[in-house]
Amino acid sequence: MTTGYDLLLEIGCEEIPSRFMSGALQQLAVEAKAMLAENRFEFKKIDTAGTPRRLTLVVRELADRQPDLIETIKGPPVDRAYDAEGSPTRALEGFLKSRNAAAGDIEEEDIKGALYIVLHQKVTGKDTTDVLPELLPRLIQKLNFPRPMYWQSREIRFARPIRWIMALYDGVPVSFSYAGINSANQTFGHRFLAPEAVVINSVEHYYKTLEEKFVIVDPERRLEIIRRQLAEKAAEKGGRPLIDNNLLEEVLYLVEYPVAVDGYYDEAYLDLPPEVLITTMQHHQRYFPLVGEDNGDLLPFFVGISNNRFHKNIRRGYSKVLQARLADARFFFDEDCKQHLENYVEKLNGVVFLEKLGSLEQKRQRLVKLAEELGRELGMPNEKIEKTSRAAHLCKADLVTDMVREFTELQGVMGREYARISGEPEEVAVAIFEHYLPRFGGDRIPKTLQGAIVSLADRIDTLAGCFAVGIQPTGSQDPYALRRQAQGAVTILQRLDLNLPLDKYIKISLDVLATTLEEDLTEQKRVELTADLKDFFAQRIRFAMQEMEITFEVIEAVLGVPVNTVSALFKRAISLTEYLQGPLLDDVITAYNRVANLAPKEAEEKVNVALLQEESEKKLYHAFLKAKLAFDSTEDLARCLEELQHLRKSVDGFFDHVMVMVDDDRIRTNRLNLLFALKELFNQVADFSKLPVSQNES
Repeated sequence: MTTGYDLLLEIGCEEIPSRFMSGALQQLAVEAKAMLAENRFEFKKIDTAGTPRRLTLVVRELADRQPDLIETIKGPPVDRAYDAEGSPTRALEGFLKSRNAAAGDIEEEDIKGALYIVLHQKVTGKDTTDVLPELLPRLIQKLNFPRPMYWQSREIRFARPIRWIMALYDGVPVSFSYAGINSANQTFGHRFLAPEAVVINSVEHYYKTLEEKFVIVDPERRLEIIRRQLAEKAAEKGGRPLIDNNLLEEVLYLVEYPVAVDGYYDEAYLDLPPEVLITTMQHHQRYFPLVGEDNGDLLPFFVGISNNRFHKNIRRGYSKVLQARLADARFFFDEDCKQHLENYVEKLNGVVFLEKLGSLEQKRQRLVKLAEELGRELGMPNEKIEKTSRAAHLCKADLVTDMVREFTELQGVMGREYARISGEPEEVAVAIFEHYLPRFGGDRIPKTLQGAIVSLADRIDTLAGCFAVGIQPTGSQDPYALRRQAQGAVTILQRLDLNLPLDKYIKISLDVLATTLEEDLTEQKRVELTADLKDFFAQRIRFAMQEMEITFEVIEAVLGVPVNTVSALFKRAISLTEYLQGPLLDDVITAYNRVANLAPKEAEEKVNVALLQEESEKKLYHAFLKAKLAFDSTEDLARCLEELQHLRKSVDGFFDHVMVMVDDDRIRTNRLNLLFALKELFNQVADFSKLPVSQNES
């Protein structure tokens, strides 16, 4: 039995961008696990840790040697290994020579029904200390980053230049070279507080020593410290921190030694829209705003996380920089408010949306038409349509204001605030903000129908326009975030249960887009675009259903047949999931499969009742009519499934007693038409051939 010792690897470099860190640590763990398994090394546990200046791997109780391996090497087939006299052929001789083996070492073995010559050779395991100098450089090389740098040679790339490498196994240095750096048993402390090198002799010594040198290597411990310090500083000011998780993760990987620093700003800025203050602090300064413990109102205080010991000059600097940013925001806000929001609409003509799709003014015109058409399609009253149209008219106006040009994250927010200041109805102001929702996965969706319609209009205009001019996502490339646009549309249609057929949604957008593209949008082009957009939406629907943990079979079953609305698709998938592996759905699937196996792809004509001869086919036809009548009178999926279940007895009776493929053409065709009609009825719910029958089905 092998003995296990700890392996410690630290890659020290220039400051790695915080957005790379989480993925890099995950990669490091995954690649290390795969590489160790590939080389037959046993271990107890893999941990990773890291700061902006280091990526650390710890492998606990890594075996001190590889286990021996009996390797089976396949040679030539037996019938090609010997000639008629039983002497080895050149194929066998070549195999033995290449493996330095004798005739007595080989055996015959059945492999997939054929006899082969095989050679069983023992591969002696190597000591871990002999293998690690080869594995660790390969491990470092496997790490990928979104935008890597090269500094020594073009062949070696990393997030940022590597400055040192520390590698220890059982406290003993593992010697190798990578990127011109020789590995050693030393690391470095905090860049400013303890920059000198320190020698390390174990994993525990590593963590303890670096903490003494003002480096908290473990991200979880660093996060705990940040959260605790934020809460303490906020409590001193009588409030609580407003924590954005994205900002928290960014700050976590910006510092090695977190120290919370509280600051303040002039209370006069509190009359600015809260989003302006929050955006300035979070996105531009990476500060955490403080809000009242009870009412949640902003306080004139904030907390920043420093990578240095506290000094009053740090507090003074944090506050001074924020005051300057807020002064800019105040100026932009005051200047923007000197004009009615309507006046900014005129400036949209000078901003290009996309070269072949015209300016933002042309997009605005399309949005107004789209919003009105979608409103009518959804049965909105005229008064509501007018407000929706007004929101579409104004929704892009804030893009040309000074505030949004400087603080782009505030698009929509400032449109809402300027609409209120300009005296627009509240429904219009709210819809202007909501038309950007959802902005990302998991974000809220519009609460108002007006906001939802303008959002849907904006998204389908961008999607249809980009597809029309040849801009489509490919692989991981999606520069115009079209997947996100479509995902947002799917989310709105599903969660608001909007009765908007997908075909109609696409048709309206292409009708409106024709006013911009004119002769370029031919009838043939429209057909192709419709198919492409429907397929694109189907991909996003699949993704959304997978996120809801709906099985692949159910997803393909509901997408395999025409469905009117996105909302209906999701309801159908959820209901089928509930019935899956139950007796009701088993009966439906079994009946469907028997019907679909023989049903034609197209029916020549309707069922002729006069040609129904056998009692079983008459019963099946009457059962079909009863089920069809129920389908026509209800949209309740449970009721429809029950009707389909009731068909099983008649379907079984039909196939048990009726010969479909008889010699008489008219009788045969009529029976096939009956099966086709039945299949079409089933397909109003799902493609049941995609669903499995439970194992309890006899």
